[in-house]
Amino acid sequence: MKKVIVNFSGGKDSTVAILETLKVYPKEEILLCYQDTGADYLETDTHVKAIAEMLDLSLVVLKRDEDYWGLTKRVGWPMPDTRYCTKKLKQDMIRHWVSKHRSDFGDEIVIVTGLRAEESPARAKLGEWAIDDHLTTKKQTVKFWAPCLRMGEQEVKDRVVAEGLSLHPCYEFAPRCNCWLCVFAHPNVVRTYAEMHPELWEKACLLEDELKRKWKLHFAINDLMKQGRLL
Repeated sequence: MKKVIVNFSGGKDSTVAILETLKVYPKEEILLCYQDTGADYLETDTHVKAIAEMLDLSLVVLKRDEDYWGLTKRVGWPMPDTRYCTKKLKQDMIRHWVSKHRSDFGDEIVIVTGLRAEESPARAKLGEWAIDDHLTTKKQTVKFWAPCLRMGEQEVKDRVVAEGLSLHPCYEFAPRCNCWLCVFAHPNVVRTYAEMHPELWEKACLLEDELKRKWKLHFAINDLMKQGRLL
């Protein structure tokens, strides 16, 4: 018996990862897994569930009791060189969940991701397949598969549309589907969403006041609405 778990963020890449998975594995072996950080776009939960329903696939939603806001309040804003948010709220979550339920998944587990090589030099060095040495045991092999690794951004977007699926609404103003105030996000992108949801901006400003530390190294989220748009 085999279980294929697609790491689904709601973004274009992981959506295509689902489509590629459906070409190789039967539906009854596939499970979608969404890790809710607590700081995702408000539309993500609904979007993820809609895609799962359209494709007639099972979905599990994981969320820590201490989400992005609680974790940041305790240890400070994530920085480019200390992205504990991704590790704690996504990677560790799915690995812990797989470990907890491994007895239900047979002798082989495939974890599918939407990683693409052109996103970063580190990802460009990855192979399409890898063994998870931490989760693999003598009785059970756990593999990672990145079916979109060599695909381009436009190719991925076009594939979603061609399959009759909707893109996440964040792509109307953002290049990537991640946390709305991700440390890697351009201030213009964050400002656009903050203008749409001022209650979120206020929440982030209050947290920044409490931490006494800027959201980015040289950019405060409190000043987001005071500064002109950046190129």
